[in-house]
Amino acid sequence: MTRRVGGDIDVGGELVLRVPPLLRYVALPVAAAGISHLLSATIGFLEGDTVYSTVLMLWAIIYLSASVAWMSILQPSRSLSKEEALVLVGFSWLATPLLSAIPVAYALGVPLIDAWFESISGFTTTGLSVFTGGVDPDYGKYVPAVEELPLSILWWRAVTEWLGGFGIVVMFYVFARLGGLPAHLVGFAEGRFERLEPSIAKSIQALMTLYMFLTTLGAIILYLAGMTPMDAVYHSMTGIATGGFSTHSESIAFYNSVLVEAAAIVVMALGAANFADLYAVVKGIPRRFSREIESFIAVAATSIALGTLMLYVTGWSPYHPLREAAFDVVTALSGTGFGISDLSSAPDAWKAFLVPLMLIGGSAFSTTGGIKQYRLMVLAKNIVWTVTETVYGTSRITVRRVGGYVATEQELRRVMTIVTLFVVTHAAGTLALLLILPDRSLADAAFEAASALGTVGLSVGITGATAPWQAKAVLMVLMTLGRLEVAGFLYMLAATTRITRNLRAQKRRKPATLALWREPPYARSGLYP
Repeated sequence: MTRRVGGDIDVGGELVLRVPPLLRYVALPVAAAGISHLLSATIGFLEGDTVYSTVLMLWAIIYLSASVAWMSILQPSRSLSKEEALVLVGFSWLATPLLSAIPVAYALGVPLIDAWFESISGFTTTGLSVFTGGVDPDYGKYVPAVEELPLSILWWRAVTEWLGGFGIVVMFYVFARLGGLPAHLVGFAEGRFERLEPSIAKSIQALMTLYMFLTTLGAIILYLAGMTPMDAVYHSMTGIATGGFSTHSESIAFYNSVLVEAAAIVVMALGAANFADLYAVVKGIPRRFSREIESFIAVAATSIALGTLMLYVTGWSPYHPLREAAFDVVTALSGTGFGISDLSSAPDAWKAFLVPLMLIGGSAFSTTGGIKQYRLMVLAKNIVWTVTETVYGTSRITVRRVGGYVATEQELRRVMTIVTLFVVTHAAGTLALLLILPDRSLADAAFEAASALGTVGLSVGITGATAPWQAKAVLMVLMTLGRLEVAGFLYMLAATTRITRNLRAQKRRKPATLALWREPPYARSGLYP
């Protein structure tokens, strides 16, 4: 029996509250954090880590139970608007890492800022780590090195990167199938979604399948190259996610194997490739390719050639210059952050050489960060278009195509906006690190800022347990901004402002707005169930 109680609905004796959709969906970050601990605790149990796995599992149960209860009782009074979707995605990228960090800080007894840093680095697929084995100077507590971490916590790092690379937005879609959250609005808000199939539902299912396939393929490649089975799975999860967390402090250098490095390069390149293109190749579907893979290969090949020459001239390279250049260029350009050498000892020229590569990144529809190859192609072709139009004037018609698609004036403005935001944010981050760490060089500050903003994870030694909290905070902000390409959070702020203004306007027009807040305007018509 269903009856109405004010603005709420009594279904079979259970009270269901009708609320604005944002109020209901704030539980989604709680559920996402719970899933991260559920998966890592499960793996920990399988590997024999019962103590810490039990702690994480209890937190997972609390998070998931609370989110399910919240979303069961609260039902949306209407569909989610575009502005609310923008706010939800931005809020989720802020809330999920914090919620996921709390159980880790509790279990390890480390300062919350350190666990929070690691969580942000994981979910944003950056890979910078404070688990370097040192005493936090602000709290006087020891932060363990990677090798000292319990297995469940170690796998938590990989899980956060794998989930972050796949996109929390896709996990939201799973909940949306039960809760009515419009998946296309969330995809619009994150600005990364591209249909692989005619419908959005099938597209995301295809993306899930592709992501699992690439992770499995990466694990097989790394295992055949010489990694242990668990290390192969771990590095495939973080490699396909272009995150870069490793089971060893030395990262890929631990293996000291050209074969393992070559396998890692393949995995990193797959993670940075356009997933729509990869899907078409795997399925044998004819489609107009984005040309980003060709652009990535061209930029990487050119950079490797120039990098090899630079390393040969400077004389710095723990390995052969070609070996060092090939790995460093791919790990920087793909936004992964695996390492084979200590870059803190590298000359400033090499650090400066890698900075623009970290800011560029891989394909637009991939797990990588940065400006993206598509925008790089737009910028390069825009130079040609500008020169052509200046020389020939209106006597020659220029068709502006990039990757088989026409680039409109609106698209050009959008690209210029993103690039400008990246450059300005990187400059601000570099300056902030220089002010906080006056003993570090400009090259070091610019490198670390680019690594955080481009969600790469390479480090020249600034990031670590012994870094002051101010430096950690700056890097946390850069990683978070970089995940949604800076503009995503500007969209969130603008959308929040618009929602607030609309609510104030409603209150001025109708004193009884509080009733409308809980009950949609058409509820009294009898058409609402």
